[in-house]
Amino acid sequence: MERRELVSTGMYTQKQADLNMEQCAEFMARMIQKYGAEILEELESERIQDSDAKQT
Repeated sequence: MERRELVSTGMYTQKQADLNMEQCAEFMARMIQKYGAEILEELESERIQDSDAKQT
């Protein structure tokens, strides 16, 4: 994976920025595991409704 340099704003060190990004990724993974199936079902039902509406 390619490493990207952050623009220095003086707010975070590179280590802190990396830790924050890792925490964000872990949070997103947990949310996908928790709600992913439910969201996919909703999207699929919306897709079906949209395709039914276009056919009529």
